[in-house]
Amino acid sequence: MIIVGHRGIAGQFPENTKASIMAAIELGLEWVEVDIQPTKDNHLVVCHDHTIDRCSNGVGRIDSFTLNELREFDFGGWFSAKFQGETIMTLEELLMLAQKHQLKLNLEIKLDKQNVHDVCETLKQNLSTLNIESESILLSSFSPDVIRELHRTLPEYRLGVLSERLTSQVKKLLHEVSAYSCNLNHVWTRKKHIESLHSEGFQVWCYTVNNPNRLKHLAALDAIFSDYPDRFL
Repeated sequence: MIIVGHRGIAGQFPENTKASIMAAIELGLEWVEVDIQPTKDNHLVVCHDHTIDRCSNGVGRIDSFTLNELREFDFGGWFSAKFQGETIMTLEELLMLAQKHQLKLNLEIKLDKQNVHDVCETLKQNLSTLNIESESILLSSFSPDVIRELHRTLPEYRLGVLSERLTSQVKKLLHEVSAYSCNLNHVWTRKKHIESLHSEGFQVWCYTVNNPNRLKHLAALDAIFSDYPDRFL
């Protein structure tokens, strides 16, 4: 079973920052999951929420700021004073860091108001410019529109369909885009769901598992996402 660091190691470091990613690398993790979305000037940056309110000392939507404006905010101090000065990471910076350390990335694309096609084209440009190997990336999203666009724009990269629960619509989408995995909330995932997905050729990755006792019921999973990956090593 693969242990994926959730937003780096979000339980002990400010999520989606370089400090959190480096902690995952130093722990020896093969995979980390992060969230990406566009700035006002169309750079892809690593951040979960559509606003910077929760995880920085600023206020406002990611796409209302340019990259240079976002770099003025502190993305570490909210978590702990010892992380003050952490700046927002660009996808390009993350990809170069991952390449240097042979780290594999699950990139979750977080869009609400933005143009899906344009964002996927920007993502394609980032990945191709750095010649990122397809085996080192899993692209995922909760949005069926994003998943379909990723399938069209980046057919060589593996896709993970994100959903709270396994539904007939999710299964249909998995087949439509020839997905690699179905990424489900572990709370609603049962053994029968895992067996069904495996029988149809899909891996099953579950989020966000922080209690090792949960694995007694989910032993057949291919991967889990955790804020505390050290608990599973």
